[in-house]
Amino acid sequence: MPYYVGIDAGGTKTECAVGDDHSTLGRSTAASCKIQKVGEAAARFALHDALVGACAAANVSPQDVSRTVIGAGGASDATIASRLKSIVGELLGGEIEVVGDNTVAMEAAFRSSPGVITIAGTGSIVYGRNERGECARAGGWGPVISDEGSADWIGRRAVAISVRALDTGQTTAINSALMSAWHVATREDIVRMANTYPRPDFAALYPHVLAAADAGDALARDLLMQAGAELAGLAKIVVRKLWPGGHTVRVCVAGGVFTSSALVRQVFSNSLRAERPDIAVSFGHVHPVAGALALARKASAKEAHSAHGIR
Repeated sequence: MPYYVGIDAGGTKTECAVGDDHSTLGRSTAASCKIQKVGEAAARFALHDALVGACAAANVSPQDVSRTVIGAGGASDATIASRLKSIVGELLGGEIEVVGDNTVAMEAAFRSSPGVITIAGTGSIVYGRNERGECARAGGWGPVISDEGSADWIGRRAVAISVRALDTGQTTAINSALMSAWHVATREDIVRMANTYPRPDFAALYPHVLAAADAGDALARDLLMQAGAELAGLAKIVVRKLWPGGHTVRVCVAGGVFTSSALVRQVFSNSLRAERPDIAVSFGHVHPVAGALALARKASAKEAHSAHGIR
């Protein structure tokens, strides 16, 4: 019996699922394996941890795996993709493929049907496919110039808001939250931390912003509303490209920012529907790792059909 592995290589955590032709047999979660963020050594440790755990839960030997699909941000970078394949190949047998995180999320949300997936985790991206099979994307160009509405974007904006508030003598819970998170005491300390290299983990500040917003801080709430509007703006770009006329469009979401913030979800949905009332937004939880596992099964089936001359 063939076995398959799907991996969601996220910026916050690594999720792994092992399955056969019909079922998911085991899952495991580990720390982030995003090489650009944690470095290759930590990425290797996280990937191996997730793979060993999932295979053990499934009672499957890693060498018995016939195909693996890894969904990762930055998969278009050939060097990153090559390193991920090499690290996974240290444990697993069979074919290994690296695709974008948007690709596995699309598969999890829609399978082969049309729709738009908006991902907001450590980074962000919007990807869509229409009834004619045409595809489009917006955002996801990295934390320095893009990733609008993501946890990293929210963290960077929170620092800017905090410094501006301190400049004007304004009191905001974001100030004390950032100082507590970074273990600093002054505005100058915040600025020094924000401008260090390598850059700090701005996404790690997101839970502190969320807590401040939940406690009623106006600036924190406004920041989350901005994030929802930015994500809606990216989704609108994709919708306009693929469905320029009136048409019912399915939009699904994935990632921790959507999962954890009702305010982001509300602004996102309201902004989209204000422009296109025919958009159907679903906040049902999408599991990209399930999409990765499904793609591994599909690739294996396609290969088997080709080998037998089946079209």
